[in-house]
Amino acid sequence: MPEKYYGMAAKMEGKTQAELEAMAAKKAAPPPPAPKPPAPAAPSAKRPMWPFAVLFLVVILLIGGGFVWFNREALFQPPQPPVVTEPAPQPRPAPNAPANLVATVTSGTAPAVALSWVDGGGETTGFRLERREGEGTFLPLTPLPASSVSFLDVTVREGRAYQYRVFAVGPGGESSASNIALARVEAGEPVAVAPTLPPGGLDSDSDGLTDVEEAVYGTDPRVPDSDRDGFLDGNEVFHLYNPAAAAPVRLLDSGLVEPFVSPAGWSIYVPRGWTATLDENDGSRATIRTGQGEVFRISIEDNPNGASLVDWYTARHAGVAPSQLREIFTKGGLEGLLGPDRMDANFDWDGKIFVLTYDNANKPFIQFRTTYEMLLNSLRLSGVPLLSEAEAPALEGPGEFLATTSTTSTAP
Repeated sequence: MPEKYYGMAAKMEGKTQAELEAMAAKKAAPPPPAPKPPAPAAPSAKRPMWPFAVLFLVVILLIGGGFVWFNREALFQPPQPPVVTEPAPQPRPAPNAPANLVATVTSGTAPAVALSWVDGGGETTGFRLERREGEGTFLPLTPLPASSVSFLDVTVREGRAYQYRVFAVGPGGESSASNIALARVEAGEPVAVAPTLPPGGLDSDSDGLTDVEEAVYGTDPRVPDSDRDGFLDGNEVFHLYNPAAAAPVRLLDSGLVEPFVSPAGWSIYVPRGWTATLDENDGSRATIRTGQGEVFRISIEDNPNGASLVDWYTARHAGVAPSQLREIFTKGGLEGLLGPDRMDANFDWDGKIFVLTYDNANKPFIQFRTTYEMLLNSLRLSGVPLLSEAEAPALEGPGEFLATTSTTSTAP
């Protein structure tokens, strides 16, 4: 027996015939059929996916749109204009130094030093005057407006020497100093000179009105003819016309001035905004205040002997010579007399003397020079007939009355 059958034989040992037959029958029986696979489940109906996609897109759009909306300023900044670099402003040059400074010792009731110089040019807004005594330190004396070319120093003392220098001041800074002028005030040896009218205040456009006066009449301090009618603003005010309206609009008709009427019989124009008061109920004393510290005073003085204006004036003002006075004729035909410094005007009126005095509070300049002349031209005295336009004297304009040249006669 082959060896491969030894094991089988061993296994069958000990088995009964029935067991052997059963085993043989089991081997000879066909194999049981394979189990059937389970029947597939019936397919269920599929749901469409596009609504979910649309919903997803809507949610994404809402979230993204909200983010963009709330951050729109950061995400969408408006275009910025191009940065233009302006060239650095060029520094404005300082004005030129004043030249030819001259100091002259004068006297009236007290010694004084009259200073004069030449404007060196350039953009000037004023001057600064300095003085030193002996060999001391230069100290500021006074600031002056741009139109100044002279100054009277009344603070000097006899027996002392003074040195002066002047600087021009402008938007570009300060000029170098002028030449130094020496003045030696000798005791008892002053040189007598007639008092003079102080210089006018700053007149930026040289139209005859100071910048302060321009504000009174509503004109432009940078335009010499504000209404562009061919007449300078100062000339129109002098002739009683409105400088801010085309001629022939009068000051009184435009409301720029108001008549100040006195019970005594005189009347005069007063610029709107000024204050005019009667100091005496009968009108023999009155004051017109400018609001700038400068005032005009009106008084009626006695002339019991019926003296002429010149004789009356020189009798009341000792030391004044007739040659220092100036005769004037106003637009209304009044004949008057100005004092040596032109700061008082005197008119012979019905046996009395009407006096208008300009008090500038001892300032080195006057702000209402042309307005002073306007007041004189507007003056009316009852009983004195008014002249017609044809009869009125031909007057040039600002400065007509206040010129320093005398026109009085010394003949008896």
